[in-house]
Amino acid sequence: MRKHNCLKAVLIAFATMFIAGCSKNNDKTLILWTDNVEFASYVELFNASQDEVNIATVYKSELIDSLPARKGEKSPDLIAGSYLGYGMDKHLFSSLRSLFSKSLLSEEDFYADLLNAGKNGKNQYLIPVSFNLGTLVFDINNKEIIDQNTTTVTFQQLKAYSEKFNIQTKENIYTKMAFAPQWNPEFLYLVLVSKGISFDLHGDTIKYNVPLLESCCDFLIDWTNTINTSCNDERDFAFKYLYTPFNKQVLQQKSLFAYTSSKELLSLSEEQLDKVDFLWFSENDKSPVLEDMVMMGIYKKSKNKHNAQKFITWFMNKESQEEMIKRRISMKLDTNTFGIANGFSSLISVNEHVLPIYYKCLLAKIPSSSFPQAPKSYPANWKIVKKEIICPFLRDSIAEKQDSQIISRTYSDWINQNKEE
Repeated sequence: MRKHNCLKAVLIAFATMFIAGCSKNNDKTLILWTDNVEFASYVELFNASQDEVNIATVYKSELIDSLPARKGEKSPDLIAGSYLGYGMDKHLFSSLRSLFSKSLLSEEDFYADLLNAGKNGKNQYLIPVSFNLGTLVFDINNKEIIDQNTTTVTFQQLKAYSEKFNIQTKENIYTKMAFAPQWNPEFLYLVLVSKGISFDLHGDTIKYNVPLLESCCDFLIDWTNTINTSCNDERDFAFKYLYTPFNKQVLQQKSLFAYTSSKELLSLSEEQLDKVDFLWFSENDKSPVLEDMVMMGIYKKSKNKHNAQKFITWFMNKESQEEMIKRRISMKLDTNTFGIANGFSSLISVNEHVLPIYYKCLLAKIPSSSFPQAPKSYPANWKIVKKEIICPFLRDSIAEKQDSQIISRTYSDWINQNKEE
């Protein structure tokens, strides 16, 4: 975290100097806003690769909410980061349709569902850059328990594995418990997404399918009571044994699985990865992409759209992305990030032919082109709403049946409280 904060400070300082130095050459100077520090390295590589266009990188923690630019601040030409889909509804981006009509980019190179997430009607406004998947990690010494003919795991399979692994004493105290949904708030939310539940935020109201939400809560309660006896048993077990990082949890041989994201898993050292194996979470042959999927677009008020397209065309190229990965590894820019912009590339060929060279654990485990399922577009504050309202509701529901309208009331109170502050 400290390293990322330093990188953010460097980005801001560099952008200030660069923009001032390029004021006489505005037609060739692009401003890129991003909330992903990896783009500083990518921009540097792009600038060095040609002499027609220069880019200055500016870090913004809240991209969409930072528009329009403050008085005296230069507007961006390019925007790259998470939670950009919400900006399409605000008509903040220029159409990128010509990149495909002129064959500068090919739709076949991308994961179809992710590319469609950047469309509004027939127009392409955002290009997917990278994504992450939910991952179930286990100790390699438990491989015999796991079906070796698959790289994925479903809810039903998690339950079946749990029944084989769980062990209780004569006093009905668990000494081994394979997995519980409530152990990780992100997994609880993944259950919702997999069941087709989404939320619509409008002002101080939040709308959702109440019967479907209640059905999902019943599913979680049944899982806990059927597989792990009770909510208290799951919580007692977690208190006793699950106080270490996810990879160390499974190495204790007390639990079978730990849930994490692909970027957290692949940020581990090679030595740590050698001790574990993993499965992608899947339901109905799809895996929900985590909401912080990185996308890129051209700001509608940019006066440098043609040059901005040059950067996107360069970026969405297998050879360019391999150079980005090589550069980060050779220069040891940040050993705690993975792939492209800390995720799988949106380019299928990069994942299939480049990433396994640098991440041996991905051999024969790259997701198929139809596997990733794009997330719903949410505003940037959704990550706070999910953490403070949605996930606590789900966890409380496992302990005791909750009124599903609590989410609506809590959200309204939360919005009004933030207005007052």
